[in-house]
Amino acid sequence: MAITINSSSLAVSQLGRSQKNLASSLEKIASGRRINKAADDASGMSIADSLLSQARGMGQALRNANDAVSMAQVADSALGESTALVQSIREKALQATNASQTTETRQALQNDINKSLSQLNKIAQNTTYNGQQLLSGTFTGKEVQTGTNSGETIKLSIPSATTDKLGSPTLGKLSEVNVLSQENAQSAIKIADAALEQIDASRADIGSTQNQLASTINNLAATGTNLLSAASNIADVDLAEETINFTAMKVLTEAKSFALVQAKNMNKQNVLSLLQN
Repeated sequence: MAITINSSSLAVSQLGRSQKNLASSLEKIASGRRINKAADDASGMSIADSLLSQARGMGQALRNANDAVSMAQVADSALGESTALVQSIREKALQATNASQTTETRQALQNDINKSLSQLNKIAQNTTYNGQQLLSGTFTGKEVQTGTNSGETIKLSIPSATTDKLGSPTLGKLSEVNVLSQENAQSAIKIADAALEQIDASRADIGSTQNQLASTINNLAATGTNLLSAASNIADVDLAEETINFTAMKVLTEAKSFALVQAKNMNKQNVLSLLQN
């Protein structure tokens, strides 16, 4: 005679579900995430993954913008040095306009100017960022990706700061400056003034770009933080709530396990009783 014990099978099934839920709760507590796999919440996982993907894009754009700020700072600092050198050239030219200057003293002033001109060209050629020359005239139309979509860019261009590009289109370039005569010294002052205006204009453009980048960085940081927060609200677990849930399920699982053992013992006694009868 076969004896089927349905109550015992049901208890085993319920215990299995409780143990599975207990394991899932423990996984959430350990990982800190409410959603660890699609089975936990397929829709929630899809939304959270999309938000995280956008946040990662924002993060890269933020790094790009910060790099651009650093690059602009390098260029501006170098142009500050160039300004000081051109001002020095202007001062030497102003000295050379004095009628009391001799041929020898004018030549000495010219030698000093030539050294400053050489230093200006070195700065223009050697000012680089990530392998790119910034002041040689080759840094034009460079785009910085500052968003997650195509077209969300900021363009950067820095004019040449070499002596053959600085100066006046009518009076001459800075590289041609000489103060060996009073008349030439007067022209040298005007050329130096024109060069200073060019450098000032370049620095003003760089400053404007830095302000634009700073605004972009603030916006990217805020947006990225909001995206991460939204993803966290969807995917991350409330540890306090889940700990309470885990404790409750642990007690329930232990109770079901105990009940199953008791049920098996009772069934054995019933079978023995039937056999004895």
